[in-house]
Amino acid sequence: MTHFRISISLFLVITILTPAIAVLRAEDALRIQMQLPQRSQASRQGQPLEGSQIVRPSPKERAAISQLLTITPRPKTLKDADIKYLEDLLNKAAWFGFERRIVHEIWTEVSGKEWHDTEVTQPPKNEKSP
Repeated sequence: MTHFRISISLFLVITILTPAIAVLRAEDALRIQMQLPQRSQASRQGQPLEGSQIVRPSPKERAAISQLLTITPRPKTLKDADIKYLEDLLNKAAWFGFERRIVHEIWTEVSGKEWHDTEVTQPPKNEKSP
């Protein structure tokens, strides 16, 4: 008799929880589907996607990369992949906006000082780029 009660209880729990989980998944899918058209509409309306603008690195940024590449001993936070990425950026004539932000973040992490370059205009950190 106890096996029968356990089986019935288990069956009831499964039948109650399964639709609730399906509803949550449907809500997540709907939310994701609504976000995708908004992003694609921004690019169709002539607005650049955040970080996709092409920028020319300033001499100070190039000097900072050179300095990061020659630091000895290398900080533990600066991995081999970071070094390779910085070497590749040093040889590029133009960067994407997100690459500039990555360089600034690496500089801040390694040096402990906030990046500041008067030659480069940057949007405030609290606001998103259009």
